Amino acid sequence: MVLALSCPVVFGAPDKEAQTFYKNALNLSQKKDWGNAVTEFLKAAELAPQDSLIQANLGVALSQMGKYKEALLSFEKALRLGYDSPGLRYNRGVSFARVKLLDEAIQELEIALSMDHRMVKAEYDLGVLYNLQGKREKALEKVDTLFKRNNKLSKKLFDQIEPPYTVISVDDGGTLKGRVTLSGPVPRVRSFHLVHAPNIEYCSRISDGKGHRLLFDFTVSQNRGLKDTIIHLVNVEKGKPFSPKMQIFHIDRCRANQYVIGAKNGENIMVENTDPIQHEIATYEVRNVYSDQTSNRPLPEKSSQVRSVFVRKDAEEFIIKCNLHPFLQTHAYLVQNPYYTVSDSDGNFSIENIPPGTYEVVAWHPYIAKQMGTITITQKGEASLNFEFRGEDEKRKLYHDDIEGYRFNTWFDSKEKFYGGPRIDDAIEELQAFCDEDHLC
Repeated sequence: MVLALSCPVVFGAPDKEAQTFYKNALNLSQKKDWGNAVTEFLKAAELAPQDSLIQANLGVALSQMGKYKEALLSFEKALRLGYDSPGLRYNRGVSFARVKLLDEAIQELEIALSMDHRMVKAEYDLGVLYNLQGKREKALEKVDTLFKRNNKLSKKLFDQIEPPYTVISVDDGGTLKGRVTLSGPVPRVRSFHLVHAPNIEYCSRISDGKGHRLLFDFTVSQNRGLKDTIIHLVNVEKGKPFSPKMQIFHIDRCRANQYVIGAKNGENIMVENTDPIQHEIATYEVRNVYSDQTSNRPLPEKSSQVRSVFVRKDAEEFIIKCNLHPFLQTHAYLVQNPYYTVSDSDGNFSIENIPPGTYEVVAWHPYIAKQMGTITITQKGEASLNFEFRGEDEKRKLYHDDIEGYRFNTWFDSKEKFYGGPRIDDAIEELQAFCDEDHLC
């Protein structure tokens, strides 16, 4: 940053020769020729020793050369001569940080922000300095501040902060086993009319044969086992490591490979599109009843890209969804440690290598109030814990539930494409239907 670019040139004692050197120095600074810029600034300062702006910009050039102590002397002179600005304070703070004077650096950056709260780099640097001092909570506050203002800097800062969970060797761990069930009525399936989404010829390869794509939020087996429920031990502070493998959001025939997953804040997920059509993948953080979009980018046919699971600290859920084909979605529960799993098609679950101790356990499903339990794990022992949800407690407020009628007409019944020529359809490869009258599979 060259301070003079946003401030008028003011000389204490007008001197044409000093002006010439000063302008030359600014031009060299623009070209990042810092060595020659310093030489010109020094010539100008010698002719106009009371000019505060020359000293301020000399300090910037010196700091760019890595001469931080000399830069601090110039910044100090500029302040004594009456020049002060958010930019000067910021550059002075960075120079203090470079010579390991962290307290002084923090003080200068805080002053810079008090003068101009829009300085996102100062917010980021303050977070870095707090983290270096071991002030984890204050660093995380800067992550939250930056989240909406500059998400890339927020994520960059977050990645530098050590998580509270510590990896240790677990030699005498135990196991938790159990089952998740659903009593009462099984909530109705969600129905999406295919005529409301593009690529109807391709996406209809999975449908009920009448123009609807069905999305089963609640999958219940014949013996009432509830699939797709996250079981998570929430207060484990030390234990086994997270899996080193990147999770994959795999798209095939406009459908995601998993409906529910567990994910930790900050991890990356590979989004993989094997369809011959483009999807528009958006991600959302869910905090209480609020849902905010965190990313939205096209995903071309037969391609892949990486998305970050990055949310604010009070978020509980992260959603990956196609905005063109809304029935293509996955719900992720935010976990604090690797001790979690997803119930299988019969509602069963198992978590291994748990350090001995007493823990709280959460059972989470996207559309019903979560449940809590407590277990005690003994050395190489096995604990059991079951969860029973009630269908009456589902919390979906607005959703597609109209499955009556035939939804392919009238455009889909045409034998020609919209712009002319014969229409060639993919045969319906998979017919979706309720397993029986009670929606049980």
